[in-house]
Amino acid sequence: MMTKFSILIFILITNLTFCQVFKNGLILPDKNKDEKNCCIYVPKNGFKIYDDKGKLIGTLTRNVKQNKGDQSAYRIYFVSTSSKKEELIEIDNFKEIGYEVWALTYNQINGDFVKLDILEKNYWINISETQNAGFKLTNWQKFFSDMTGILLGFYPNEPGLNLRNEPDANSKLIRTLKGDVCQISLTKENKGLWSKVKVIVTKENPCGTDLTEEENIIEEIEGWIKIVDDEGKPNLWYYSRGC
Repeated sequence: MMTKFSILIFILITNLTFCQVFKNGLILPDKNKDEKNCCIYVPKNGFKIYDDKGKLIGTLTRNVKQNKGDQSAYRIYFVSTSSKKEELIEIDNFKEIGYEVWALTYNQINGDFVKLDILEKNYWINISETQNAGFKLTNWQKFFSDMTGILLGFYPNEPGLNLRNEPDANSKLIRTLKGDVCQISLTKENKGLWSKVKVIVTKENPCGTDLTEEENIIEEIEGWIKIVDDEGKPNLWYYSRGC
């Protein structure tokens, strides 16, 4: 029989686990096909940027005088509220999620604010304002699940992922998945950080082989992997520009 103390510990551990899943993710428009958001996903008027105390410090926007020409959709600037200085945010700070399409990512949540994953910058955006602008926070696990069936497949990050019989680190190890010859498809069945997957193991990556499908496939297996780590960061990658 569980004591009140053990029940409390169980609830705390469970809550922490779920918080970890949603700690990291992407900021996406509600309608990903909205051409007005090309090619880096930000609202038309940009995002208001706050510091970690909730003070407004600037705007993240492409609407600055110096942003001209046919590459303007690929440039985002931070405009300081106090100095009005315009600073270009390099595209490496965004995640390419499709062909010539990038998204902001976040790595912390504090109340109604999330911290943008921009190197060495203390940039926060308000969740409610983000939603009112037609954008949403999507954790990596949900993003991968939503992309299932759209992509050829996902591949394990280095040094590899353990495919297990059950959603438990102590369950039977089926195989360690490594490289781009392990094509992973999600089944959308999740338990905590674990997801049930189908895996096609091939001799060569299907995107660059002269082998027929029958010649190339070694085996097809099913099992469970942690598609995100304990902080909710992705354990998978995919060809964002296609084969």
